[in-house]
Amino acid sequence: MELFSATKNNNKPLIRQIIDLVPKDIINNLVSQYQSNKGCSKYKVYDQFVAMIFGQLNKSITLSDISTGISGTFIKDLCLEQSLARSTMSDGNKKRNYQVYEALYYQTLRHYEKILSKAHKKIIIEELKNKTIKIIDSTIISVCLSMFNWAKYWTAKGGIKIHTCWDDTLMIPDIVNISEAKVHDIKGFENLVFPKETIIVEDRAYFDFTLMLSRICRLNHSLGQAKMR
Repeated sequence: MELFSATKNNNKPLIRQIIDLVPKDIINNLVSQYQSNKGCSKYKVYDQFVAMIFGQLNKSITLSDISTGISGTFIKDLCLEQSLARSTMSDGNKKRNYQVYEALYYQTLRHYEKILSKAHKKIIIEELKNKTIKIIDSTIISVCLSMFNWAKYWTAKGGIKIHTCWDDTLMIPDIVNISEAKVHDIKGFENLVFPKETIIVEDRAYFDFTLMLSRICRLNHSLGQAKMR
């Protein structure tokens, strides 16, 4: 199985090829599991997924930008049954639970994990052989306070902090935690326990001996419970 098809006669637009990288059966199974289309028959999970991908790749600012960009002949190219009206997308965004997309990310990650690991080309340092490398960092994104009143950070603006754990082998983030911008970096993954033989790369903002000791204790406790089973 290849991640990208190298066929020359591919009449699909690039965005459709990107969307098709997420197996449709995974989406359908999760829709059934979470009942995510209930109450949103005009704006199904696949429709919302396509709209979000289109909006991200085209740097759309509003739902109207997405609706206008997808309308017309582009609908069939994206396997949509109908045009996506701004009001329909707005209602669907309010009703649908985020969990279906959280599960979609992790299942797609597992689907391509072996392929990504094999495709990753790097020089192996002998001391790091057979070890897992995680790179942790965070970034702050400004948001509108009138829409995200819980995210107060600056006097006139809000902010959220994206805490990211990057897997060096897969070359993609495997854990992302979103918090208020004022949350300190070391609090972003304070409850996360890394497996044994994991090397963590982080800057001085994460330098906390108490947190490190806590992770070691939780790891030893988890290993002890596993042995008892």
